[in-house]
Amino acid sequence: MTCIESARYSLIASACVLAGLLVYSAGGRVLPQAHGGMVLTKGNLTFLTAKSANDEEALFVLDNVSQRLLIYTTSLRGRRGLVEPKVNRHLQQMFGTNEIGGGGRR
Repeated sequence: MTCIESARYSLIASACVLAGLLVYSAGGRVLPQAHGGMVLTKGNLTFLTAKSANDEEALFVLDNVSQRLLIYTTSLRGRRGLVEPKVNRHLQQMFGTNEIGGGGRR
């Protein structure tokens, strides 16, 4: 084995070790995680808070009776924060199905 070959194998081995350490240290920060503690069900309504695309908090409300999804976001206007409705859609429009209750595969 020549000096260049041993240096090549040493660099490949150290790159593999460093890549493994990087993946290990990233832990759960690579993929977003959903926590069941953020979901609240009260009667026919289900509430969930999460970060939206603009990195702000959003409140998702699922109405099980009318089968609608409502999304509210906060915005700062002046000195007080306002809650503004952003989305009000029927679930059949979003998922394109006429079935209620998710019938599974056919």
